[in-house]
Amino acid sequence: MRKIYLLASFLTASITILTGCAQLKSLKKPIEPLETFVPQNLDSQSHDVKYVPKIESFVIILDASASMQDEYIGAVNKGRPKFTVAKDILTRMNNTLPEIDVKCAFVTFGQGYFKPFETSVVYELTKYSRSLLEDALISATPPQGSSPAGYGIKDAWNILLTSGGQNAVMLVSDGEELIGSPLEKAKDLKEMYGDRVCLYTIFVGNTAEGEEELRELAREVKCGFSVTADEIASSENMADFVKKVFLTVVQKQDIDSDGDGVYDKDDECPDTPKGAIVDSRGCWVVKGITFDYKKWDIKEELDSNLSNIVDVLQKNPNMYIRIEGHTDNIGSMEYNIDLSQKRAQAVKNYLVGKGIRESRVSIVGFGYKKPIAPNDTEEGRSLNRRAEIVPIK
Repeated sequence: MRKIYLLASFLTASITILTGCAQLKSLKKPIEPLETFVPQNLDSQSHDVKYVPKIESFVIILDASASMQDEYIGAVNKGRPKFTVAKDILTRMNNTLPEIDVKCAFVTFGQGYFKPFETSVVYELTKYSRSLLEDALISATPPQGSSPAGYGIKDAWNILLTSGGQNAVMLVSDGEELIGSPLEKAKDLKEMYGDRVCLYTIFVGNTAEGEEELRELAREVKCGFSVTADEIASSENMADFVKKVFLTVVQKQDIDSDGDGVYDKDDECPDTPKGAIVDSRGCWVVKGITFDYKKWDIKEELDSNLSNIVDVLQKNPNMYIRIEGHTDNIGSMEYNIDLSQKRAQAVKNYLVGKGIRESRVSIVGFGYKKPIAPNDTEEGRSLNRRAEIVPIK
């Protein structure tokens, strides 16, 4: 009887415990998805500037110690484990950073209570790729153990030995109970690399002491700065952070939309077809064709210039063109209009003779209405005796 009573008591207690656990579980707030983040597209360069790398290499050091399991009480992803918030901030950075030609390494610290001074070099310096860093963040070891941040900085010291240019080291941590003499290791980093290294710290924590700890590390290296996760969480602020750490803004000289070698602001003839020979104005000309005084015949030695037009038209069988003839200002306008039309007709005859369909080519003569050089010198007049090609849309 006693055995039956004990068995019943045990079953009752077990049911009570299980029921209680189920009730507690049901009271827990369901895990919500991470906040939506839409990165600014720094790959699409604006009309005025472009972005180029300001560094050769960067090393990310991620705090994966036990304290990073605690809930984050800041604004971004509030209530999530600090480790989750830290990885999300790095993911936002990764998605904002253009696929630039730099090298990246990834280090974590917090390998467990039985390995208090060990770190993990997830991967050494290798060509940066968004997918590589994304995979490393997803598979990062869950937080545990102590915080040997100093040894993480020492890892960066060793990793950067193979980098000869400018470098960035990024420490993401809550700043709590950091061991391994991180301040001394930051001094060593500065002493070794001087102005070739900057230290950036991202505070993902809840204490003023932890935030100050990270700020002090950045100050020690004398290049770089410290920010909080909340300060760089927005799309705009993250883009600003990425520009400051990774990129140099370069003013574009100009835009050459049609690729003819003449910038748009100087191009008097936009939309020139690819491969066409143009002059300094960006206009498609029969390069080198300058007609003799009162002449319209095409000289044999100029065939190579006309061959370019034939080649472009053969590669663009649906293109129609207009040949414009021009003259200097000697003689009447009536005479020069007729002369310029004969020059345009001579070019058309050449093209048709090379197999270009006649219906694709029209002509017009402008006389001396459109000079490109002064007519008061022989050199200027010879430049004005010309033929130009205009694509017709």
